[in-house]
Amino acid sequence: MQLHQQNIQSVLAQVFNHQPISRIEISRNLALNKSTVSSLYKDLKELGYVEELGEGEASNVGGRKPVLLAINRRYGYTLNFDFGYRHLHIMQNNLSGDILSYSQVNVKNLTLNQILPLIDEQIEKAAKMGNTSHGLLGISFAIHGTVDRNQVTYSPFLIMDDVDLAKRFTEKYQVPVLLENEANAAVVYERDFNASNEHLNNILTISVHRGIGAGLIINQSLYRGTHGEAGEIGRSLQVGAGADNNTKKVEDYCSEDAIINQISEAKDNIPLNRQDVVELYQQGDEVTSRAIATFVENMAKIIVNTTNSFDPDAVFLNSPLIESLPELTSRIETAYQAMVPSISIPIKLTKNSHYATLLGGCALVTRQVLDMEDFKLNFAAQANV
Repeated sequence: MQLHQQNIQSVLAQVFNHQPISRIEISRNLALNKSTVSSLYKDLKELGYVEELGEGEASNVGGRKPVLLAINRRYGYTLNFDFGYRHLHIMQNNLSGDILSYSQVNVKNLTLNQILPLIDEQIEKAAKMGNTSHGLLGISFAIHGTVDRNQVTYSPFLIMDDVDLAKRFTEKYQVPVLLENEANAAVVYERDFNASNEHLNNILTISVHRGIGAGLIINQSLYRGTHGEAGEIGRSLQVGAGADNNTKKVEDYCSEDAIINQISEAKDNIPLNRQDVVELYQQGDEVTSRAIATFVENMAKIIVNTTNSFDPDAVFLNSPLIESLPELTSRIETAYQAMVPSISIPIKLTKNSHYATLLGGCALVTRQVLDMEDFKLNFAAQANV
């Protein structure tokens, strides 16, 4: 029975990763005979996970055209949320990870208990729009803080008010509910949604928002640490002669908010946001240029320190500020390369950073729905539907 289940999951993974694909190709890839694959496919079709797209091309030697298979995009959907400081970001995805909708709701200065009804509204809205056989399959929440055993253990701006998010939404909607640190979700996005990263076994994502965090994929698996605290590099303490008695943390002087505040203070505390900083930099403002130059040097140092600890294949920067000023990526990489004596690790920019945590959450909760946490799944595979 266990072997049968493993074979079913292996066939489903083949469809997931190579759709559209034929049963003949699956048989060849898994070294299973055709009748076994056909039987396993029948089970998957009864479950509703897969669908037939039509006939593909016949082989060079002729014969019947193979029937092409894909993930059933009308099976159901997941809803994925990111608790940002100013906005609640919402994404609806089908079983294959395709984006069905994206929106955001302003939640600045709202308590969690005020935000919860807004989440319920989004879930009800999706249910009315849904045209699937199984409806809502699962919910994920990206948390800017630490998560241990599906519970928020620390968040700098999300006060939990004794709310158990997983319990509340599981009981109300009877689906799996998954909480994950936002940097962890972002690195899962790089692993599962970017086919060009398929060859990478060890990936490091550095998320720069109000704080700074790192997501770690080690040997193709998400590494959280014993208490979910792995990657909390923004809370590292400053050391050396420049450190003072105030135990200043890395994110106190190098996060996006820290950069904005530094520029604002230098300009008589005028209120600024990210877009203001981008425009000032592009206009050649001297104060902003100095602050950004310092930011570049500090980011390079953070990368050196973090890569020295984890030695990844590649580093991804998940930062709306850097995404708005993409030329900073090459400046950071140049500064980093000047600091390392030997092996230089590629530094890349996460594109569509506001989607990364949502798609990462989608991948994690979809794996849970399918009971395929340990399988390699390529959510970037697209079927011709």
